[in-house]
Amino acid sequence: MLTLMMSLALSAATTEAPVTQPTTETAAKPEKTKPKLICRRIADTGSRLPERECRTQESWDRQADTTSQQLKGAK
Repeated sequence: MLTLMMSLALSAATTEAPVTQPTTETAAKPEKTKPKLICRRIADTGSRLPERECRTQESWDRQADTTSQQLKGAK
């Protein structure tokens, strides 16, 4: 009885598929995240309804820089 159990255990251990390690290509790829959108309500002159404009923080900063440069040049 003991030999039967031992032979079953050994045969079960040898039939398992070998565990494969993930390749470095799939393991090294970081997930690409989308930039967070920031939405603001912008009131247009002559309109009672504000419009909603969504941009990334980088885009909002770029617009603020462009506007300040234009105002400095208007003197």
